[in-house]
Amino acid sequence: MTEVMRIVHPDRLSPFAEVIDGRSSGITVDIVRGAAERAGLQIEFLAVPFEQVEAGLHDGRADMAIPIAVTTERRERFDFSDTLLMTGGSLFVRAGEASPEGLAVLAGKVVVTPRTGPLAAYIAKTAPDVKLMVTSDYEESLRLLVGGEAYAAALNHQAGAMIAAKLHPGMLTFPRKMFLELPFGAAVLKGTRSEMIAALNAGLAAVKGHGNS
Repeated sequence: MTEVMRIVHPDRLSPFAEVIDGRSSGITVDIVRGAAERAGLQIEFLAVPFEQVEAGLHDGRADMAIPIAVTTERRERFDFSDTLLMTGGSLFVRAGEASPEGLAVLAGKVVVTPRTGPLAAYIAKTAPDVKLMVTSDYEESLRLLVGGEAYAAALNHQAGAMIAAKLHPGMLTFPRKMFLELPFGAAVLKGTRSEMIAALNAGLAAVKGHGNS
């Protein structure tokens, strides 16, 4: 496959995808870069604001997007690669509070979560007794939590932990487990770029096989 595969990713979704010193970086970026190398694929990355990732597929700037959490709703719009890594949603609370066992114990309590990503819709559907407050981003969610305006923040497990440790060290109880587990994959628009998905999957398999050897 000689065609260059153009891959769009968020410019600020640490630790999964970001731009550092002008270069695309992050866990999922490195996984895809390694898989492409193993499969002999030519790729180039395009970093955009989080809310423009899907638009990058629709307007033709990119062929593939990473990292996209695989959900039933998204499978109606996208075709996905094999799993890049497992992620999901976790509940962060203020230091001194016990880590909640799940959403059910938060009935009647204010829970903040960013509007981007799958967590807001999931909580609204599965835990209607939670007082859900949707925020603009992780920083606002954590500010409201630390300031006492929310009991818990529902955030991506890995990204939430990294941002919380950086912005509010020692002020939060970090979750022991995820209330929602989701695989991260590479996505293309439904019914398109099947050859690219197949090629990337071959590279991912080669990377996993090399790691087990």
